[in-house]
Amino acid sequence: MPSIFDSRIYIADDEPANVQLLEAILGRAGFSSIASFPDGEALLEAIAASEPDLILLDLRMPIVDGPTVLQSLSSGSTAGGYLPVLVLTADATRASRDQALSSGAHDYLTKPFDPTEVLLRVRNLLETRGLHQELHRRNADLSGQVETTTRTLADREQAWAEQAAALSHLEARGTAEATAQAICDELSQMSGLMGVLVVALDAAGQAVPLARDLSVDIRVRVNSPLPPALIVGWAERVAAGPWVGPYEAGFGSSLRRVPGEPPTAMAIVPLRTSTAMLGAIVVCTQANDGVTFLAGRLPVLESFGAVASALLAPGIHARQRHGQVRGELEAVLTDGAFHPVFQPVIDLSSGLTVGHEALTRFRDGVPPDRRFADAAAVGLGLELESACLAAAMSASQGLPDEGWLSLNVSPDLLLEGSRLTECLRNRVRPVLLEVTEHVAIEDYGAVRAAVGSMGRDVRIAVDDAGAGFASFRHILELRPDYVKLDIALVRQIDRDPVRQALVAGIVYFARKSGCALIAEGIETTGERDQLHSLGVALGQGYLLGRPAAVPVRLGTPTIDARDPAKDRQRSTARPVPASR
Repeated sequence: MPSIFDSRIYIADDEPANVQLLEAILGRAGFSSIASFPDGEALLEAIAASEPDLILLDLRMPIVDGPTVLQSLSSGSTAGGYLPVLVLTADATRASRDQALSSGAHDYLTKPFDPTEVLLRVRNLLETRGLHQELHRRNADLSGQVETTTRTLADREQAWAEQAAALSHLEARGTAEATAQAICDELSQMSGLMGVLVVALDAAGQAVPLARDLSVDIRVRVNSPLPPALIVGWAERVAAGPWVGPYEAGFGSSLRRVPGEPPTAMAIVPLRTSTAMLGAIVVCTQANDGVTFLAGRLPVLESFGAVASALLAPGIHARQRHGQVRGELEAVLTDGAFHPVFQPVIDLSSGLTVGHEALTRFRDGVPPDRRFADAAAVGLGLELESACLAAAMSASQGLPDEGWLSLNVSPDLLLEGSRLTECLRNRVRPVLLEVTEHVAIEDYGAVRAAVGSMGRDVRIAVDDAGAGFASFRHILELRPDYVKLDIALVRQIDRDPVRQALVAGIVYFARKSGCALIAEGIETTGERDQLHSLGVALGQGYLLGRPAAVPVRLGTPTIDARDPAKDRQRSTARPVPASR
């Protein structure tokens, strides 16, 4: 199944600010194929030309409004029969929601947007569309395979013709193991077969049993790799296709549950797609002329193999991807294939450096956000995060003595406690812990307590403020020392009165709530000067200093970086010298 980040998303809204916000939320999450339209008529024309994977639809638009778009979509046909529509509207009335959902909308969300909720609902709808499309393709493939198999088996003996019905009943279950067990159970009911085993290949090339019948040796366990020597023998036999041969002691001994009359023959049927080997189905028999017996049943076994391949492919591919990603991350951790870089945070009044943010770069060039997301998905999130923080703490000893060090941390690492405490044990400067608003926090009190237990020189910052409702909740609940303005607010702020007004409001909010503001992503003198005039005290970005292993230009702070209150008292009247 293709990545959801490759999905085509259409936004229909006549408010440019809403469109810009949605594009920023989706773009930061990794979505790149996004198109926007000011009214329903333009949207419908675009859909007719190229169908998207998801539509974000405002209800109140000129020319053609949202309900008319929904009515038009309900009367058309879509790929896979499912084109999700997420209605985003300021109308929070029950009547509006009921009308939208009854007209064909698949989800409904009211403004103002919570970026985390938007992304979760977008992901859910895209994943559901992907499953519909995959199911549509698989059903078409299975229908053809079952039809072909049924025609072939109809000409054979009645006993084997009954297996065509068994094939038609096979369907994907909740897990690859459950699907494999259903296939195994059907094969075990066929007269003369024993020692049925369904095996998948993992990312390392190991053969991992997904299901077995009761005659298989109890030492063969589901999800425990089989001996490598055994797999070499099987691979040689199925390289050119299904294999049938005499039972060999040793080679097939793992398929026997207890000592007794040995099998006379065995068959191995490969599971594969057009591009890759997935695994195999292995069966044995005790029939007198076992090789002839299994050879006569090979068409049925191949049919089971074809259906099993179609049903198991998504699950096995997901397992292989999981294993591949985990293997790559374990290698990154073992080899230390990453290094920290530091970006200066500048006092916009004096142009002097007051601190640095530690960032991570990976040797293979994989973007940090993707690597950390992969690590969390395969259960190595805390390991990678703590290793990168330890490297940053060690390298930060080369920074100027004055000024604080900012570290990006997840709520999970904060709450786990011991890893972060160990990383910060030998700190030589104040530390600022940045918590992004894109990750949900279930227990704000526990996060506050965790930060408080680390010492008075460890403070907290909320990152990405202004990206959505959740960031302001973080500010209210966490009461941070610093708040970082999201880059979406900073970009071209000198030419956008709406952004200026919003930032001015946040400046007022920050003063009243007792925190200092840091503007992220400053790239032009116009942006810097505008932020400075609005009262933003601190900033960072390529204009002020690029991330580097050793900062290119370091100033000597003239403020007490340990006290955010003094940051807010700084004058903002003097010009700021540009530096790179």
